[in-house]
Amino acid sequence: MRDWEWQVERGNFDGGPNSLTTETADGMSITVTLQQNEDGVLVCSGLNIQVQDQSKAPANPINSRFFQLLGLGEILKSARTEYLLRGDFVEETYQDMESEHQTRDWPYSGSAGHPDQKYAHLAYMYVRFVSLGKENPIDELAKHMNCDRETASSRIAEARNRGLLTRPIQGIVGGRLTSKAKKILGIKEGKS
Repeated sequence: MRDWEWQVERGNFDGGPNSLTTETADGMSITVTLQQNEDGVLVCSGLNIQVQDQSKAPANPINSRFFQLLGLGEILKSARTEYLLRGDFVEETYQDMESEHQTRDWPYSGSAGHPDQKYAHLAYMYVRFVSLGKENPIDELAKHMNCDRETASSRIAEARNRGLLTRPIQGIVGGRLTSKAKKILGIKEGKS
């Protein structure tokens, strides 16, 4: 797996569209535009590949073999990671650490035994897994919390019932932190 180096002219990286650019070893420039959709999933909304020096024909033209060798999935994964890293990193790092601590090895007991704050941290972790493009964020939460998938799923359902996490608009994966969850966690509006 190649370690892509990304350049950015400017951007807030707060869910809105932002473009990141990298270069291939053979002189191609790749620009990926990412943004969060209505379910909070970080999606690619633009892709541009072009020759850096357009005054001459490329030694390796853009053709089907070029795309086979390029590894677009790897590039997209790297761009997603970079997008998230460039967000409000210090604040998010603290929040990540706190939410990881609050949700790790969550004891088995009924939902009434836990305050909204614990469920807000759980919702936060779920949103992070979704934003990172995890195909099954419930499974990721189950691993993180050291519990089975059904328990993780019922805890997310409880977070939604408590008004801390929105329901996905498309499909079954996704959602965003509600204003109530952000207030509990001390996150400024406009984030996650």
